[in-house]
Amino acid sequence: MKNGTSRAVLVRDLFRADGPFRNVAEDFLVQRCGFCHHPVDADARFTADGFWCSECATAIAAGAAS
Repeated sequence: MKNGTSRAVLVRDLFRADGPFRNVAEDFLVQRCGFCHHPVDADARFTADGFWCSECATAIAAGAAS
């Protein structure tokens, strides 16, 4: 995993298939939201926490802000 404060995920970490990002990589490959499991649109959000559709990412961010 990349060192430092960045929450970026390296591609090699995603596709190594032995770390915590396996589910994120699988969601990315099949283009499905890791939260609601629906197909993602062109505005998908890809973070260390998951690969989310724009609706779920917005809802999760709003919930975290409150």
